[in-house]
Amino acid sequence: MNSAFVTGGIAIVLFVRIIIVWVFRCIRRRTETNSPPLKTLVILGSGGHTTEMLQLTKQLNRSFYAPVEYCRATTDTTSVMRLPDRLAVVHTIPRAREVGQSYVTSLFSTIYAQWHAMFLIAKIRPGLILCNGPGTVLPLCVAALFWRVVGWCPGQIVFVESYCRVQTLSLTGKLLYFWADLFVVHWEELHRQYPRSKLVDSFVRRQKDE
Repeated sequence: MNSAFVTGGIAIVLFVRIIIVWVFRCIRRRTETNSPPLKTLVILGSGGHTTEMLQLTKQLNRSFYAPVEYCRATTDTTSVMRLPDRLAVVHTIPRAREVGQSYVTSLFSTIYAQWHAMFLIAKIRPGLILCNGPGTVLPLCVAALFWRVVGWCPGQIVFVESYCRVQTLSLTGKLLYFWADLFVVHWEELHRQYPRSKLVDSFVRRQKDE
């Protein structure tokens, strides 16, 4: 009987020790990933979304935000050609929903995209995610939030709403408003409606108005 208690006690101590070591390793990984340079993942979208993201990345201090990698939907064939660095690392995930796709079939395509996003974020472990409005953003941000909760990577999310959004948020913006670590808007009207956002009289507005 005594030997059984001793064996059980040793097993409990070992189990607790394993948990403590795991927690401290997660904390250390998070601290190391947050220390400069910060690995940055930029999510691209077709058309204006990519234009605004590229204008934003021009302002990044590459001695702090590095390496900068990109992610696009598999059906986005134009964003890669617009990157200033032809040797940039570009990841791809399936698009969650195509334009005009039915809601029934989009359920399956969204699950498929989310599955790929989970593995991608776990693999690259970004310290920072920069994104704006395309549908590709949502699966990646959900994956980043999940891996942050379990301690695998910090995945801080900075959502920059599109310059074209003056009075209402995009659907992606509405979904991420309370989850993004920093939510940026360009217009005073939008900032008044969403006080949690940060108003930036921005790089996008200046360059488009010039």
